[in-house]
Amino acid sequence: MKSLVLAGRLVFGAWMLVNGINYFFVSLYPQPTGHEPLAILLMTALVHSKLFDVAMLIQLVTGALILVGVLVPLALCVVMPISVCALYWSVILEHRPLGAVLALAAFALNGLLMLAYIDYYKGMLQRHALTLGDA
Repeated sequence: MKSLVLAGRLVFGAWMLVNGINYFFVSLYPQPTGHEPLAILLMTALVHSKLFDVAMLIQLVTGALILVGVLVPLALCVVMPISVCALYWSVILEHRPLGAVLALAAFALNGLLMLAYIDYYKGMLQRHALTLGDA
């Protein structure tokens, strides 16, 4: 099981890191611009507001952290909203099969890795907050 988690962590971390590198430093593949009207509108708004830059910076930093194995549970939590937004954009707005499959794979891998690190999240998942002295 540990080797499977390690493989998933390396793949997902490299994927996020390469996405960030592709956007900021080297153009390895084109960024999605959108083909459907709502997808184009959303992507244009994200680019003009610089929120796309923020999302790519988050992917760059969290990808490096996940790949190296430092603060992995935190990095997975931080990158999950971006995975959800990418999934929504690809599946609901864009309707392109390859993009939808890649977004679904990224979301699923992010979620499965979070489940693998579930012990780190147990304190946040409690139904009520513990007070001092409670066990």
